[in-house]
Amino acid sequence: MRFKNFPLKSKLVIYIVVGVFLVLAVSTAVIISTVTSQEEKLAYQKSIEMASSYANQFNTDMKANSAVANTIALTMENYEASNRTEVIGILDNILKKNPNLIGVYVGYEPNAFDGRDAEYINASGHDATGRFVPYCNKIEGNVTVEPLLRYDSSDYYQLPKVKEDAVLTEPYFYEGIFMISHVSPIFKDEKFVGIAGADVPLKYMDEVVSKVKAFDTGYAFMVSNTGVLLSYPTHKEWIGKKTLYDFKSKEIARAADDIKNGTGGYIEVSDSTTGKPVVMFYEPVRTGNLAFVLVIPKEEMLAGVVDLRNKLLVISAISILFMAALAYMIALSITKPIDEIVQDFKSIAQDAVNGKLDVRADTEVERDFREIPMGLNEILKAVIVPVRESIRVTNALAEGELKERVNVDVQGEFRELGNTLDKFSETLNSIIDDSNAVLTAFQQNNFKRPINIHGEGDFKLLTDGIEETRQALDTITTQRIETQKALMDYAKELECSNKLKEDLERVINTSPVIVFLWKYESMWPAEFVSENITRLGYEVEDFTSNRLRYGDIVHPEDLEEMAAELKMNVEAGCTDYTSEYRILTKRGEVRWVDERTVIQQTEDGEVHLQGIIMDITEHKKAEDALLKMEEIRKKEIHHRIKNNLQVISMLLYLESGNFTDRNVVEAFRDSQHRVKSMALVHEKLYQSEDMVSVDFADYIKNLVDYLFQSYSLDSRKVSLKLDVEKVFLGMDTAVPLGIIVNELVSNSLKHAFAGEKEGEIYIELHRSIENPTLQETNLISENSGNTKARQQNYERNGLNGITENKEEKLTLIVRDNGKGFPENLDFRNTTSLGLQLVTTLVDQIEGDIRLDRSRGTGFEISFFRR
Repeated sequence: MRFKNFPLKSKLVIYIVVGVFLVLAVSTAVIISTVTSQEEKLAYQKSIEMASSYANQFNTDMKANSAVANTIALTMENYEASNRTEVIGILDNILKKNPNLIGVYVGYEPNAFDGRDAEYINASGHDATGRFVPYCNKIEGNVTVEPLLRYDSSDYYQLPKVKEDAVLTEPYFYEGIFMISHVSPIFKDEKFVGIAGADVPLKYMDEVVSKVKAFDTGYAFMVSNTGVLLSYPTHKEWIGKKTLYDFKSKEIARAADDIKNGTGGYIEVSDSTTGKPVVMFYEPVRTGNLAFVLVIPKEEMLAGVVDLRNKLLVISAISILFMAALAYMIALSITKPIDEIVQDFKSIAQDAVNGKLDVRADTEVERDFREIPMGLNEILKAVIVPVRESIRVTNALAEGELKERVNVDVQGEFRELGNTLDKFSETLNSIIDDSNAVLTAFQQNNFKRPINIHGEGDFKLLTDGIEETRQALDTITTQRIETQKALMDYAKELECSNKLKEDLERVINTSPVIVFLWKYESMWPAEFVSENITRLGYEVEDFTSNRLRYGDIVHPEDLEEMAAELKMNVEAGCTDYTSEYRILTKRGEVRWVDERTVIQQTEDGEVHLQGIIMDITEHKKAEDALLKMEEIRKKEIHHRIKNNLQVISMLLYLESGNFTDRNVVEAFRDSQHRVKSMALVHEKLYQSEDMVSVDFADYIKNLVDYLFQSYSLDSRKVSLKLDVEKVFLGMDTAVPLGIIVNELVSNSLKHAFAGEKEGEIYIELHRSIENPTLQETNLISENSGNTKARQQNYERNGLNGITENKEEKLTLIVRDNGKGFPENLDFRNTTSLGLQLVTTLVDQIEGDIRLDRSRGTGFEISFFRR
């Protein structure tokens, strides 16, 4: 039923009631919203203040316990008596005065307390090493003194040692007690010598917190900075084992993140035990890196707000009912006389419907409404004739006779009515003909035929509507055809794209390469990881849920180097780099991986990392095996060369027995010594660890001992003095230098002391750091296999860099105090094969040789190490 057909009385009642209702409803809503909002804020504020109060209380306790550890540390720093028993007594006294503590202790570095650790091995408060590490505790009930355990690896000792500052450990279990430790470092002369600490059991915290009540059924609990439950009123088995992240709630996880960042707040969640909506308030305990959590049922917290709102709603409802009754009384007084006129109008209208147009209205009504029936009668008189004619023409039009026209002679607007009706007939006839033509085209799916005749007014709406419909249909048809084609093309592209995506995922997940997207944050949280991470025993969810970060699976020994390498490449603006390091599988196996990383940096400095890792463990094992095989092969080569040279030496010795000429025998013996000197180099290489360099000091001693034995000299007649630094030389230098020593020492033994009662051979080898000349540098760069780094440095620095770079210069001196070298003989131009070898080999090692005749015969050979 339309609203305009409602009785006037009902309309008045509705208008008044609706108006009052709207006014009261808006005002009531504003009042309820304002009041309940204030009440709700007060309820939340009260709960926040309660949580903050408890958090401050526990913060005070933590500060007091931390002060105990600081006091012990300061006492030990200023303690000069070095009495271990007295220190244990001090700890015992502190523990008795602080009933909230489970234990107090000090732990000193080896011999850092009084230097007498060896005297106290396994004594009370000492371990098997004798270190002074007393731990006074009440774990068993009575106060006992025990040595600290696992201090070499546990955080309570290592963290203050590394940070050199006071620390508070994460909660942990020690001998079955759930506790935290306040630890302060002890310094002597600004040097770390040990720690002092106080252990706080978390049991009393659980007892205190479990008694906290808020409203009717609200409760509280404590968590650590990492979200571990430290207390819980109902589920004691959760303490120390369950974290906030284990509740599988995004809101609780967000609260755990806030707690980790040291911020407070509240969230609305469902209680894990009752399932009811609750508000969880959490406040940090600053000193302990802990947080106090207050859980209040939302229904209880807002009970006062709901009661106030209900009362306001009842008052508003009563007001609306009262105004509705008042509106009804006002409407009744106004509508009664109107109802009488309306009833007379209804009777006249009924007669007019029945064809009785001569009926007139009753004018005997109240004075204020009398003009209404009188005016109606005048209208009835004026409209009877034109109405009847209009009815006739209208009936003709209704019967399809569109050429029928008005025939009566009327004046004024009635005449205009007739003309309008005639014009309407003509216009309607034309519009119908043109519209029929367009509709016929529609039926043939031809939407190109436009409307040619446009009407005016409502007829214009009709014709424009048909034309707009035609245009819309034409556009829709064209667009539909184009859309169908585009959809077909898109479907084909989408099918190809999906297939390509599936193929790529299958290739990645079946390949040995694991794909990662990392955040450039601490320990590199993973934003994405390919499914074949299962090759390492992990699941994708382990990383996407942040249970694991990529840094957690990197081998601890490689983590620092890997992080430094990544930081260096990021700061250097590199776009990609490659790295090799070890990781740990979920089963704890160590695997080598090759990481290929792409670094993307946005304009605002944000860094994104994407890359792949590939298991190269087998490749590494193969490399190690090849290195071991190469080492064995080199040892075998040196060993065989040594044996072959010894065979040659023996053959020379045996062959010399076939000759009686002293010079020939001497030549064979000299050759035998030269071969022996070379064999000795290979023997030293075989015995060396790297098989690349020889300890030349040891080599000289063995060679000279051999020569002394070979020439069968009385050690009391000819003595040997060695002043040789420990120098390692490569084979290319050791062999020629060994032959040089062999020749010079052999010459001294054969010629220097003939007819002398006693003599001395002196061998010196020392090194110094000097600037090489330009010519020496060029020779070294061209001929030395170990100077690549120097060449690169020269290239970077130019000629200036040559003089700035230092070279290691070696000087070998072989001297005897015998007869002396003949004055008329040039050692560089002599028929002696030995001296010819010496000068040739000195040139081979790119050195200089100088003869000193001042004290017997001395040869000084200097060269730069290669």
